Amino acid sequence: MDTGLSILFPLVVLLAFVSFLVAAIVYFRSEKEPDPLQRRFLLRFYAYAMLFISSLILLIGGGLLLKAALSYPLGMEFSYGGSSISSGRARLRDLLNGVTFVGTGALFFALHWVLRNRVESPEERRLSFLNKGYLMMSGVVYGGLSLVLIPMGLYQLIEFYFFSWSRPVPGDIVGYALVALALWVWILPQLFKSLGLEKSED
Repeated sequence: MDTGLSILFPLVVLLAFVSFLVAAIVYFRSEKEPDPLQRRFLLRFYAYAMLFISSLILLIGGGLLLKAALSYPLGMEFSYGGSSISSGRARLRDLLNGVTFVGTGALFFALHWVLRNRVESPEERRLSFLNKGYLMMSGVVYGGLSLVLIPMGLYQLIEFYFFSWSRPVPGDIVGYALVALALWVWILPQLFKSLGLEKSED
């Protein structure tokens, strides 16, 4: 398993669990959703869960694609070790897997985005615990991944270009770090908007 993936999965599980636990505690300590939303809870929960899972698939696929893409301008050794033949095969595998994951993730994300919009109107979304929980969990997961992976990637870049005692493969971490950062930047305005709307009602 790639170094990036071996770090990614435990972090995602830990951050998702912690953020979901916090969201659940906040939910049970505050007022519950209105009855019309409660009656559609399971369908809405499915839509939000699939949105989150689809974004994780996009993260994995995007990381693989960036890792492979960076090896073209920056050299094969930036993203892959070993012989040129084995590295070439690894790059082709990552390109194919990356395209498959990104395509599948984007398709499922779009389908469940439409489903979410059908079962929850923009007005209802202001009162939706699932929407706030989804945004918070996504913000914590992708923000946490960015804060962990970006310093690791910078360290490996410095070691790769300025020191000769070891030859790290920074492309593996850098690819996932950039995708996690992009997802974090995309989710933050939605999270802040949701929190701002919540405050305006107090």
